[in-house]
Amino acid sequence: MKKPLKIAVIILAVILAVIVAVSVLIKSFLTEERVRALVVETVEKSLHRKTVIGAVDVSLFRGIVVRDFEIREPDAESVFFRTKEFILAYQLLPLLTRRLVIDQLSITDAEISVKVNPDGTYNFSDMARTDKPEEIKEEEKGASGLPVALNVKTIRIENAKLGYADPMGKLQKADVVLQAELNLTGHSPSALSSSGSFEVTLAQAVVKDKKTTLKDLRTTARYSLDADMEAKRLTLHFVDLDIMKIPVNISGTVDYASPTAYALAVKVPDCNLSQIPPDLASAFLPGEMTFGGNISILLHLAKKAGAENSADIDGQIRMNRTSFANQSLNLVLDGIVKLTQDVIRLESVKLIAGRNAADISGAVKNYRETPDITVSVQSKFISLDDLLVPAPASAKSREKAEAGKDKKSMEAKKELEPMDLKLKVNASLDIDKTSYKGIAITGFRSRYELKNNLFTVPYLKGNTLSGAFALKGAVNLAQKGTRYNLHADLNGVRVEELVQIAAPKAKGVISGVLSGKAEFTGAGTLSENIKRNLKGNGKFTIQKGALKNAEIITGLLAILGLKGMKEIPIDKADSTFTVADGIVNLKTLIGGKDMMIDEKGTIGMDQKLDLGVLVKVSDRLAPGVVSQSSVAKFLSGEKGWTSVPLKVEGTLSKPSYGIDTKAVGKKVTEGLQQKAGEELRNILLKDRKPPAAGKEGKSSNGKSLIRDIFGR
Repeated sequence: MKKPLKIAVIILAVILAVIVAVSVLIKSFLTEERVRALVVETVEKSLHRKTVIGAVDVSLFRGIVVRDFEIREPDAESVFFRTKEFILAYQLLPLLTRRLVIDQLSITDAEISVKVNPDGTYNFSDMARTDKPEEIKEEEKGASGLPVALNVKTIRIENAKLGYADPMGKLQKADVVLQAELNLTGHSPSALSSSGSFEVTLAQAVVKDKKTTLKDLRTTARYSLDADMEAKRLTLHFVDLDIMKIPVNISGTVDYASPTAYALAVKVPDCNLSQIPPDLASAFLPGEMTFGGNISILLHLAKKAGAENSADIDGQIRMNRTSFANQSLNLVLDGIVKLTQDVIRLESVKLIAGRNAADISGAVKNYRETPDITVSVQSKFISLDDLLVPAPASAKSREKAEAGKDKKSMEAKKELEPMDLKLKVNASLDIDKTSYKGIAITGFRSRYELKNNLFTVPYLKGNTLSGAFALKGAVNLAQKGTRYNLHADLNGVRVEELVQIAAPKAKGVISGVLSGKAEFTGAGTLSENIKRNLKGNGKFTIQKGALKNAEIITGLLAILGLKGMKEIPIDKADSTFTVADGIVNLKTLIGGKDMMIDEKGTIGMDQKLDLGVLVKVSDRLAPGVVSQSSVAKFLSGEKGWTSVPLKVEGTLSKPSYGIDTKAVGKKVTEGLQQKAGEELRNILLKDRKPPAAGKEGKSSNGKSLIRDIFGR
């Protein structure tokens, strides 16, 4: 054997001998009983909780391995903390002097159960340690008989799972997975520094009153801090968070003595809001809201010690084309929001969306308790069509909507519960020129108020190319189902424009220039309650228009034998109506060059019709009408007009027509009475004249009169 090889073998043998000797020393010194006693004694005295250990292994290279370790709840039965294994790595040289110096802790596959008690405390609140550091040192030998020095410099946590439950809170349930590597440096028995990184994954979370469940949200962090355990103060040099790709920087101090106090600076650098997961937004905001654009935040938060004190806030939020959109609104904002202790102010805020621009000013006072909001929006031009557009629904939300249809149809419908909104609002929207659904509007002025849960619109008015409109109304949100009223005043508005906004499905049915007034009151948000409670009245006039393309119009022209006509022209139409008990009582007189329609009756909100319609047509249209109806022939010849009394029943979508026999009978009676009167007058005139020479006078009696009238 060559000399170098012999040397290598000897060295290897010595190393193995040393390893064996040290292992024997460790085994004899760190016995399972001693380690078990050390761990159990330390944890139970520190945390005041029963501790259970499955097995203990001592290894020269791995350290002390504790398996199936549990910390119980106060009832000693339920488990608060469980880990598959944790490892206490120790320094080798101090063992030669029979001292155990632990400098590294590794925890693998841990499970922690955090619960909120009904009184607002946590299931770990009783674990707060009150012993002084000096007293702990004296007790550290205890039953184990081991002189122990805790000089932990590294803590590693792998795959730790935290379960959170708060049935009464907004966040009712959460499952979190934690990976961490933390470095510790001790400066004195009561002072240390720590730095490191960790990764937190929110596996799932359930938010109260929200149908969505948050899943797979990831946050990473780096930090550096100093801890003064005697002063109970943490100094955060930096905490750099990446919350789902949103950067957040935190620095400052936290005094964790009771009561807690802190002074923190929170900074969010320029952040792209489109990276916020839709599920996260929907969990904390109303509706399916989506975000876009950039935002940056700088806030200073300070809370002084004292249970009654709330945090002082100072800072600003800068928006750079920040967009907020849901199914009916799309706002893009640019500017600065400043926050102070008592007021949030909008400064240099502009609404920008394509060709739209508006200046927004206002403030929110007392925003912590009862917000008092004042907002004013002014603009030279805004296209409401650009702002009030549906936000794109995600495929996931569409799937949820489809899946929920059957369930919703089975659930009993409920009225909107009374609201108790602890806020006041005074808002205005003034736009010189705007457009909505393609209709140009000028001089748009509106005011909105919310106070004591009563939302009022003192006025909403404007001018279209053809006329003007003015609306006002109120909604009582404090009543179940709400109660509301509306007053509308229209002057020279094109009916086509109004239909396009209010009832797009009726587009193309009616045209003309509308003027009139209407008032409505009602209560309820469910369809059946709206129909039952709605009351109102009004009158209106339509000039220079037409009726066409509706089933009821087409059927009317068909029964009159005027299929060649495509519409009913309107020179002028006057109408009055009342609404009550789900029925509209209507009186309408439509005048035209060749046709007049006198309409009376009811239209139910279930679309049922019960109308008496007297149609009069001129000589130009009479031949077609007379050929279609013998009744019309009988009633023709009235000052050049031919009349047809009709009864319209059925529904708006499927009307049915027939001759109004009651009206015909009345007309016949009037005709007989008129003929009888004429005959009687003629007879009386004849009786007054002497009989002609050579002719024998003859008097008439009642029987001859009736015979003459009826041709008998």
